[in-house]
Amino acid sequence: MLLKFTSQDLFDTALVDVSTGKPVFHLRTNVVPGPSSGLVRRQTEIRDGGGAIVGTIEWLGRVPQDIRLLDESVGGLVDLFASDTIQFIPKEISIPTRFDTEYIWTATPEALYLLDYDSDTRQAQLHTHAPALKATHAPIPGRGAAYLELSPHPLGLAPPVEILVSLLMLDVLRRGRFGLPPYAFAPPSRLQAAWSRLRPRRNTV
Repeated sequence: MLLKFTSQDLFDTALVDVSTGKPVFHLRTNVVPGPSSGLVRRQTEIRDGGGAIVGTIEWLGRVPQDIRLLDESVGGLVDLFASDTIQFIPKEISIPTRFDTEYIWTATPEALYLLDYDSDTRQAQLHTHAPALKATHAPIPGRGAAYLELSPHPLGLAPPVEILVSLLMLDVLRRGRFGLPPYAFAPPSRLQAAWSRLRPRRNTV
């Protein structure tokens, strides 16, 4: 299955099935109130094509603090990835998945994908800039430049939302590891507007 992001903001977008033009996921990130720590708190809400919530990510600054997938409270990146077995080699990050020892999350400066080690095939891949991926006659809303190739796990050990979230988190790790531009959530004007709505209003006479 090939999904297209309808926005260049990967955490504030819809993903549509390229073959049908129908939405499969919706991601929306908003500023949320919380204790003042100098860092902005946000929540990314992930819904399926029918509108049901299938995941959330709680952020403190640009660090994911708590990830929930379907009915499971996963935790942070340490829990989503087997972080004690991360292999950092000069031009690659390799992380075993938590659901199948033969599946490996892999990141390089140019690529993000889920590798089936046994068959040496890519079961999922995130293309962050792929203007050449055009495979449909169906109308696709938006002008996103990112695509997600997604193959369900043959034994159903990982829901599609886990593969999506894991690849997005891997992109966050990749940016820091290889000196790529860090992810920016929203322009300051949007954040200021959001915070102003959270401030208590003064009583006026």
